[in-house]
Amino acid sequence: MYLSRVRFLPGNTAHNALLAVQRKGSYASHQLLWQLFTEQQQRNFLFREEQANGLSGQQGMPEYLVLSQTAPILNSELFQVETKLFAPKLSAGDKLAFRLRANPTVSSKTAENTDKRGRRHDVMMHAKKCAQAEGVKDPLIIQQHMEQAALNWLLKDERVARLGIRFDTQPSVMTYSQHKTSKKAQQPVISYSTVDYEGVFTVTEPELLLSQIAQGIGRAKAFGCGLMLLRRV
Repeated sequence: MYLSRVRFLPGNTAHNALLAVQRKGSYASHQLLWQLFTEQQQRNFLFREEQANGLSGQQGMPEYLVLSQTAPILNSELFQVETKLFAPKLSAGDKLAFRLRANPTVSSKTAENTDKRGRRHDVMMHAKKCAQAEGVKDPLIIQQHMEQAALNWLLKDERVARLGIRFDTQPSVMTYSQHKTSKKAQQPVISYSTVDYEGVFTVTEPELLLSQIAQGIGRAKAFGCGLMLLRRV
């Protein structure tokens, strides 16, 4: 795998592409980044949008971290690309700090919904509505319900087992955001939410963890979700 940092180049071509991202949202970023992998018929990368801090890029400008199965094109007209091989040597017992931007959802079934999987809901908004339906009015208590629902999604036994990790301490919910994006001008706007998590875990099964990192965590990967970033503690 390859981990890359991707920034917009100065110039009119990149400026027009940036305007498209600002107008259309994260799916436009996805389409632009795909130009770095022109030989791929299907998406083989995950990405995360961040804001440059001014130290290595123009402050406030979007930049991307990209994890890909193949090396990106380096001579892009739009982007400055810095890439390196991503092949961490992990062992059981290693402690790693992580950051994850995910799209946590929960399914619910209704009489009107015949889909066996149920309708997907933003897990935090679902928790808010459930708390309000139970008569909870205190905003702080409602917020606690929402954050706990987001944590429950990440800490679900099946998910942790698939990741091959163990949480020794509870991770943190750092940011909750709602977004809108569109694929084409004629298509309806797509709404989705993201939660940024941070924390530390212990590796129990290194091969499982690396496999899940390559696949991405959760849904909405085309919208910049699912990339888990790691560093050693």
